[in-house]
Amino acid sequence: MPQLTKETVEKTLLQVAQKLDKRVQILAVNETKDGDGYRVTVLKDGKTGTADIRKDVIEAFVAGGEKNHELRKALGRAVSHLSIRYRT
Repeated sequence: MPQLTKETVEKTLLQVAQKLDKRVQILAVNETKDGDGYRVTVLKDGKTGTADIRKDVIEAFVAGGEKNHELRKALGRAVSHLSIRYRT
């Protein structure tokens, strides 16, 4: 398996996010303070949200492992939270 770099993580997360919703953009991907994951900032319809994703989940997705659904679930929660419309 190739070395997991920030560029690889960004490409992977963008692909998954685009499959979830075409209007979603990845604004930033930063490593967490403890170094065991990434904090992803997503943008949709002018709203931003974040998701924390562990490195092992991203590595398993890149390798084609069995944790594919966990990555989609983590990003999906952030994206669906942005889709909620509040009535005024």
